[in-house]
Amino acid sequence: MRFKNYSKYTKLSIAVLIIAILFRFILMSISVISGDACWHLSASKFIANNGDMPLHESIGRDEPFWPAPLFHIISSFFYMVFGDFGFKLVSPIFGSLTLIISYLIFRKFLNDRASFYAILFMSFIPIHIDYSVLSYPAGTLTFFTILSVYFAVNNRLILSGTTAGLAILTKYNAVFIIPVLIFIAYNNSSKKYLVKNLLIVTILPGLVSSIWFIRNWIVLGNPVWPFLNFIFQGLQREAYSTFSLINLTDLSTYAITYLGFFGVPDGHYRAFFFFDIPYIWLLITIFVIGTLIFILPILFGFKKDKNYHPFYIMLISFTTLLLLFELNVRPAVSRIILPAMFAFAFIYGSGFDNILKKHPRFGKIILVLTIMIISGFVFAETVKFKLAANSWDFYQEDFDWVKSNTNKDDIFMLHSQCIQFKIDRTQIVPTEEERIDSDNYDYVWINQEFKLEPQSILYDWQLDKLKNKNMQLVYDNKRTNTNIYKIVN
Repeated sequence: MRFKNYSKYTKLSIAVLIIAILFRFILMSISVISGDACWHLSASKFIANNGDMPLHESIGRDEPFWPAPLFHIISSFFYMVFGDFGFKLVSPIFGSLTLIISYLIFRKFLNDRASFYAILFMSFIPIHIDYSVLSYPAGTLTFFTILSVYFAVNNRLILSGTTAGLAILTKYNAVFIIPVLIFIAYNNSSKKYLVKNLLIVTILPGLVSSIWFIRNWIVLGNPVWPFLNFIFQGLQREAYSTFSLINLTDLSTYAITYLGFFGVPDGHYRAFFFFDIPYIWLLITIFVIGTLIFILPILFGFKKDKNYHPFYIMLISFTTLLLLFELNVRPAVSRIILPAMFAFAFIYGSGFDNILKKHPRFGKIILVLTIMIISGFVFAETVKFKLAANSWDFYQEDFDWVKSNTNKDDIFMLHSQCIQFKIDRTQIVPTEEERIDSDNYDYVWINQEFKLEPQSILYDWQLDKLKNKNMQLVYDNKRTNTNIYKIVN
């Protein structure tokens, strides 16, 4: 009976939430663990199997384990309960919860129609779909970040500060939600409780997350290793110890960021050409035009309204994060500002509502185009996940052979996040001659055409060094071009 009494746009919003959540779980069912997710989940598996945090163990990268660990701890729990399938459940669950919490906040500040368009944007912007499926910390980070805002706008500041601390324990990026919480606390507090409330949203997140910063300072010499290492002078290996303005002057930086928002893996335009897709340039043209039309309502969503200020501050704060990342690390990776999609969605909903009020005919045309574009996003995301899964499945017999014919404690000479994860064996990365010359490994994986992880392809000098080893070919797959050699002592 309550549902019957809801407004048309509230019912539509609920329908969008149901469809968006189901779509995320459908994509999960056809997805494959790949990319950085292999490293993160290797760490989760280590935690589950050893009851301890990894540090210098070889779990997919030739660097110490440094990321804030809450996502990995949660994933390890799901792994212990559901096995490998549990790894894939984490992101869809937290991504779906993020949509629900976001909609509750939208309704607090926007009317029913604007709230509908806001949740429509957030539900189907490809970057949020991606990280509600892929096993990266970004989706879990976004949930805790938005939840901290939800508690703040409802004057539950202790819960807000605690949740913000959990967000920071999921990924360092969450520090940039603190200015938003400070503004909300300042705006909603009486003079009597102002100082107390400001301390809660600034000090409490630091207290909750401090254990990991202390740990990294002690073992790596830098509380936020590998970032800002030019300040802390911590462990130098793989750390970012420079500060350069070059990336900010490169137009490709902004193109990469934009493409990343719309589902292009890491924003790299080369991803369009990874597969042999017919009419690719026509599809790219349609993609660019479609995305520009899709974001058009954002231009009409800005208002001089104090209720909008937290969302503006959020955009400014996470834009600052993006600039710092550019200056200290490398060209943009859009997922580092994934929580800001919440603020964009809010402005988008406001903008769409304004268009329909002032230009109803034009607004209806935009609405029809938006539905068509969203359908395109859904189709493209489905195809993308399926193609990725098929690409990894092509090598499944190689991975299965390793699991069936080598011992669990055997060590492979290999440089890969995902091959290491999929064969479930320890690796030694052949980046130094001493490692290749050593007797500390049992097998060598060689596939010089492995495009899914180019870093696994050996250099000529590495192949030359391996020729000096006494090796026996034990696996030769002509279809995948994978060769596995056993070291004969």
